[in-house]
Amino acid sequence: MGRILFFVALFAAIWIAWTFSRKRNRLDNEERRELERLRAKDRESRGLSRTPAGEAMVKCEACGVYFPKREAVLRGEHVYCSRRCRDRAES
Repeated sequence: MGRILFFVALFAAIWIAWTFSRKRNRLDNEERRELERLRAKDRESRGLSRTPAGEAMVKCEACGVYFPKREAVLRGEHVYCSRRCRDRAES
């Protein structure tokens, strides 16, 4: 009988902790949504877009590695990550 009561009490404690955690987390999610709305309004007022900053990536035709487009080594319409890949593809 003692084991049954122990497991019932354990289950009740876990359920109570889980319930409080969900309630607290729900409030946090609501606060996060409100903060995101405020940030979006701020970005709009400053004229900024919602698109993330970053660079265009391209794939090397010789080795298949993706790298920033500004670092590309070009030969005609072909794109390579380095002179070595360009020379290897040439031969």
